[in-house]
Amino acid sequence: MSSITSNSRMAYAFSRDGAMPFSAFWHKVNKHEVPLNAVWLSAIIAFCMALTSLGSLVAFQAMVSIATIGLYIAYALPIFFRVTLARKSFRPGPFTLGRYGVFVGWTAVLWVATISVQFSLPVEYPITKETLNYTPVAVGGLLIITIGSWMVSARHWFKGPVTNIGS
Repeated sequence: MSSITSNSRMAYAFSRDGAMPFSAFWHKVNKHEVPLNAVWLSAIIAFCMALTSLGSLVAFQAMVSIATIGLYIAYALPIFFRVTLARKSFRPGPFTLGRYGVFVGWTAVLWVATISVQFSLPVEYPITKETLNYTPVAVGGLLIITIGSWMVSARHWFKGPVTNIGS
């Protein structure tokens, strides 16, 4: 449930920003301001991912690893850019860690790098083509597709997140 909750929130946010295919459909909200389409998308994808456990427990464990690594990378990237590229230009908000912010940021980035490696390790021994954890291949492939998409297309039209504070 927590995975569907966080995934539907991200699907809604990405579609609101125009960064997903069929964005207009996924970011619609009902009268209770719930993005039901994004919730159903997340639930259907989670169900399909769970179906892999019927064929192979190793494949299911790889899916869980991919989802975990993806979520942590999504959290770590803004932190990484804050402690590197935006180190001088960052304007702190009402809550700030002050002089400890960069240290805590680097600690978080290193933690995500560490667990990303750990979730990429084999889950069963001996390692064969049936027991190999394909998480690094899937995450690496997705990273290549994402960066390629940014370089070829998205950098020309994507303007960043939609701000709804103060509106």
